[in-house]
Amino acid sequence: MSEYSTNAWVLHKKWSGDTSAQVTFLTRDKGVVRALCKGGRTQKKQALLQAFTPLWIMLNERSEWYYVQQIELLSPSLLLEEQYLFAGLYVNELLYHGLECLDAQPALYDAYETTLLALCEAEDKAQLEMILRRFERIVLLSMGYGVLLTHEVNTGLPVDPVLQYAYIAGEGVVQVNERGILGRHVLAFAGDNLIEPDVLKAAKHIMRLAIDHALNGKEIKARRLFYTGPVASLK
Repeated sequence: MSEYSTNAWVLHKKWSGDTSAQVTFLTRDKGVVRALCKGGRTQKKQALLQAFTPLWIMLNERSEWYYVQQIELLSPSLLLEEQYLFAGLYVNELLYHGLECLDAQPALYDAYETTLLALCEAEDKAQLEMILRRFERIVLLSMGYGVLLTHEVNTGLPVDPVLQYAYIAGEGVVQVNERGILGRHVLAFAGDNLIEPDVLKAAKHIMRLAIDHALNGKEIKARRLFYTGPVASLK
């Protein structure tokens, strides 16, 4: 039996029995941890076990199972509303489905916090999409999926700004004759230059294909919110 404490965010929770909750945390020191929180259905603990709420937790490990021993609030929950709330839920679900348990990645944890704070400060759809595209690339890299955008995969030649390309998930970009993404838009995304609307559109398309491939069929249900909510064109 061992105990350790860490800062954490709630990614997902579900009820277990009449009084407990199974909670998936993103922690700085242990990565994704799934733990049983006894009494997690009580009003006091439910108030703490909310998304976008910075927590300090103490975990107990017994026979490869984790149990929440203590929970403390580090600061008030972040306020996300409307499309920014949908984006936050999407980010949580991407981590929940995409990351292996107990794979500590402090840089990803920091990027997650930075992303949530950026969503709180975003003022329009373009800013929100830039935030999501950048975080998606970080998550894909943490999963071992780099997105090669500077060279054509079949020939190895640099992407030509005036030619058109298609993105093949798990491989990279290939040159096509029509109905593709303009090379300069591919290169702009590769260089993190996301100002132009057409570059954001291309980045969204590429990231959608790359993420679906990396998740291997796991569905991100939060995407539905973007189709049914007030910003249906976002995802």
